[in-house]
Amino acid sequence: MKSLAIAGSLLTLCLGFTQAHADDLQEKVMALGGKDCKDSNLTCIDIEVPYDHAHPDSGKHLTLHLAVHFAEEDSKGVMFYAVGGPGGAGTALAQSYLDSFDERLSKELDVVFFDQRGVGAENGVDCPKASIAFDSNPITLEQSEQAVAAAKGFVDSCLQEMSHKDLLPYLGTSQAVQDLEDFRQAIGSPKVWFYGESYGTQFAQEYAARYPDALEGLIIDGVVDLTRTAGQYYTEDTRTAESLLGKLLDTCDIEPHCRADMGASAASVYDRLAAKLRAAPMTVNYPLGSGGFAQRPMNVAILEDEAFYALYGPDSRAEFLRALAASTHDDLVPLLSLGYENLGVDPNTLDPTPDPTFYGGAYYAITCPDYDDAGHDPAAQVKQILDEANAFAPKAPRFLRNVYAERLVCAFWPVEGVGDPSAAFKGGDYPTVVLNSDSDPATPISNGYAVFDRIPNAFMVTMQGGPHVIWGRGSACPDKVVFGLMLDGHKPEKREQVCKQDFLNPYVPLSSAANASDPLSLGEALETELMQSPALADWDGLDTIEVGCDFGGSVTANSAESGTDYAFKDCAWWPSLKISGDGVDINAGDGDKPDGLTLRLEVGGAHQGTLTYRHDKTTDAMNVSGTYDGKDVTPPRPMP
Repeated sequence: MKSLAIAGSLLTLCLGFTQAHADDLQEKVMALGGKDCKDSNLTCIDIEVPYDHAHPDSGKHLTLHLAVHFAEEDSKGVMFYAVGGPGGAGTALAQSYLDSFDERLSKELDVVFFDQRGVGAENGVDCPKASIAFDSNPITLEQSEQAVAAAKGFVDSCLQEMSHKDLLPYLGTSQAVQDLEDFRQAIGSPKVWFYGESYGTQFAQEYAARYPDALEGLIIDGVVDLTRTAGQYYTEDTRTAESLLGKLLDTCDIEPHCRADMGASAASVYDRLAAKLRAAPMTVNYPLGSGGFAQRPMNVAILEDEAFYALYGPDSRAEFLRALAASTHDDLVPLLSLGYENLGVDPNTLDPTPDPTFYGGAYYAITCPDYDDAGHDPAAQVKQILDEANAFAPKAPRFLRNVYAERLVCAFWPVEGVGDPSAAFKGGDYPTVVLNSDSDPATPISNGYAVFDRIPNAFMVTMQGGPHVIWGRGSACPDKVVFGLMLDGHKPEKREQVCKQDFLNPYVPLSSAANASDPLSLGEALETELMQSPALADWDGLDTIEVGCDFGGSVTANSAESGTDYAFKDCAWWPSLKISGDGVDINAGDGDKPDGLTLRLEVGGAHQGTLTYRHDKTTDAMNVSGTYDGKDVTPPRPMP
């Protein structure tokens, strides 16, 4: 392969060849049966691969589903994109991922997404009901027999619930790597850039180690160190999560609004609530989107689960702190709502929420064979797991479950593992870019450093304060490094670089009805709750959603032509007020209509009125009109 300097100097000469190859790629894909994807602007293609690559002549095949985005301008190459999980559905995520990146990705590269075996509509293995039951089960080491029984029960329930059980012996990463190579050969064996995020970094490293001549370069983001055993990985992951949660709670204490809403140190608020929930679940009077309430349990497993996932990024960290603060005001609804979001539960029915982008059964069906011991002696594995967890317990006061729960599941998984960890990945003649955040709870930064230090021809970007996975998240620092190398042939200036971003997004104070005598403040408070609702924030904007307001009533959201329509029915986000009416949030961004939120409200309870609240998001100006407590609303005149 040419040196990086030569590749950069010959970039212009190479573009003509690359574009010809890109035209050939499109022809190859169409010849293989490419067609418009149903749910994206990409081209979809199905290819047959053997059930078992070790026995390709068995006559049994399965279908591999891929989606290809062809460069909108002259192509500078092909990139394979391996999403996280394991269990993430690349083709279902493709359009949203492309839309979130800098436009250079779509304009200048042909990008290939894929559903690895065990994922997707064709051959996905999943068991959402069993997963919800296990993830929300408050197992403890003190009652280890019940914990072991819960793990074994999950495996039994998951197997009963899932389809395509005959695939289970063939879902390890090694088989999936061969699938993707079969596709590359089918399209003419072009050299590719390979990007992997989270678990996708494991996939990418295994692919690169097996097929080094296939690569132009490798980008791994949120890195898994293949040399670590399951025990080593989970203990490091838990140690990191413990540290990050402590940092998050301490950060609240130095943020004035967060500290004021908590009323005490955030760590003491969290630990008191966790201790109370460990002693016994608490009953939450949970508001339903259809109206009325249901008595719902909140337990420590739900709290710890959402605390862990809150650590994934600056936005989720702030969201969790706000929900935790609400619990000190006798409102556990925001915390339980976040818990339902993380568990994939419909808050109104408690049924699993359909998610075409992730297959939880595949998570275990891929992870367990990849990391489980050869020989598969469940009794011996359980003893080792529990012994290691008990030894580690003093270092994990808040996340001890993370050390052993998933490992117990793998001890009972019905597919024997590969045994020893993979050989250390040492890169190749192609350039490798290692991306990681020092605030990543899922793939700790120590993994990234370990991998980087083994690769002579590697560059590393570390994001201080960042999220899990950092490329394409709106930060110029990693984006310019990666695009510069892939698209412009520019070698990074330094072998190691450090970027910075805020560890915590701006904290949004809890709203209240204390200022309800001020109609403008009431409109602002209602807007705040719409923007901070976990269910509405996670809504895909497609089907109608009904969300219960914390103290009764509901708000319904529908997708509008240029935004979102709202309908309120006795919505009580505060105990003393009920709000009905409607509204529209326009986010056209095209100038035809002014972007902004308009709410037409009927207010009842402690105050009575008919209001129209308007927030113009192009100017950030706000106003309110109507009548309130028997008087005409006059324009507010702020005073110092």
